[in-house]
Amino acid sequence: MINIADSHNDFMTKITAKEKDCYLSHCQKVGVKIISCAIFTTNLKLNISDISNFNNELTTLNKKFKDLTLLLSIEDIGFIKESDIEKLIKLRPICCTLTWNFDNQLAGGALGGKSITKFGEEVIHRLENENIFVDTAHMNKKSFWKFCKLTKKPIYNSHSNIYDLKRHKRNLMDKQIEMIVKSKGYLGLTIYDKFVGKEGKVDSKTIALQFDYLIKKFGYKNFGFGTDFYGIDTNNLPKDIKSYEDIEKIARELKKLGYSKKIIECITYKNYEDFLKRNNLISFEVSYD
Repeated sequence: MINIADSHNDFMTKITAKEKDCYLSHCQKVGVKIISCAIFTTNLKLNISDISNFNNELTTLNKKFKDLTLLLSIEDIGFIKESDIEKLIKLRPICCTLTWNFDNQLAGGALGGKSITKFGEEVIHRLENENIFVDTAHMNKKSFWKFCKLTKKPIYNSHSNIYDLKRHKRNLMDKQIEMIVKSKGYLGLTIYDKFVGKEGKVDSKTIALQFDYLIKKFGYKNFGFGTDFYGIDTNNLPKDIKSYEDIEKIARELKKLGYSKKIIECITYKNYEDFLKRNNLISFEVSYD
């Protein structure tokens, strides 16, 4: 059984408390060690109090599932006011995206045209001063490149894919990926077929080939999984990947491509753990099976 880390999963806002217990129990059984649990605010129109409630729930779940590390992340903080910033900081998320797919008061989303605003700059500096990472997922190119000039942190992108393999506005150009790698940052690849290949035709081999592309061009140390489980419609999951236990199939495809056990372990788990440790976002040791 392989160890698994995931930099983006939406289950917290998508399933009931009872379902979460069953889900996380299953995650433990199939080798999941770390999940960055995204609180997706946009469609539910959540506010800072709602996020605080989810954070309390996460605290309870972390105590219950001791072999799992569940991290708070926030997807789209475009709702915040000046008075919310300190409240947000007190929740200690590991990261926040400024936007979802559309422009807001902080920055330009992947389907929008704006750049980072003055208020967005203020929020970036306030969060980074507290060692809360700004997640560049969902930023458009204009916002991404401005952010690169503003940030003092390694560049973090929890869940995106590769533009040269699938031309989609949510995907990253090679120059952006190169910037992430040069900064000693991290990119989590999604398994969303719309970002990866032809809808309905994507499978574990397709996902393995995404990693193959990255490793051949940029090395293997800055990449892992940002699956976007529960953020993806079931119909848009790869044909043979429906849950974490199927990550093993991607590992097997990587082995067929000639990658060593060490590199595969880095992709499925160790790279994300190392990024979190290196940036003082977690501190723990994992005993490998």
